[in-house]
Amino acid sequence: MPPLVYFTGLFLTTLLLINVSQSQSAVETDLDTTLDCNRRTYSHKVIQTDSEGKICWDMVTVVSCWGRCDSNEVSDWKFPYKRSHHPVCMHGEREPKTVVLSNCEEGVEPGTEIHEFMEAVSCQCSLCKSSEANCQGVRYNGEGEIYSFQRA
Repeated sequence: MPPLVYFTGLFLTTLLLINVSQSQSAVETDLDTTLDCNRRTYSHKVIQTDSEGKICWDMVTVVSCWGRCDSNEVSDWKFPYKRSHHPVCMHGEREPKTVVLSNCEEGVEPGTEIHEFMEAVSCQCSLCKSSEANCQGVRYNGEGEIYSFQRA
């Protein structure tokens, strides 16, 4: 095979592979149109306070689950006159993560800079487990802001 034909074929194959990988990553990240349950990266400002009121904070990136799941209701002759199946997008497997918060006030108690949380390794559609997640949905105050929940 002549070298020019070989390199032209190799170049076209490389372009095709790059185009396929770019289009696949675009599909994976288009969260507005996906109908699947996927892992998604979120960034949150984390603030931890010691017993003296001094704080450590940082922006933390967390992988969690987000997406849509097929659900259905079928009518039934017995009360409540329907059979419901409403799975939600939840973690299938989680793993603990630890980060060190980099912005601490002077004299903060040791250990305040350590933040531990659970991160999603996999996501799946399943029935909500109230022992692992808030199954009642997001709560809003009257001004369009989400209520924040603080760990005790």
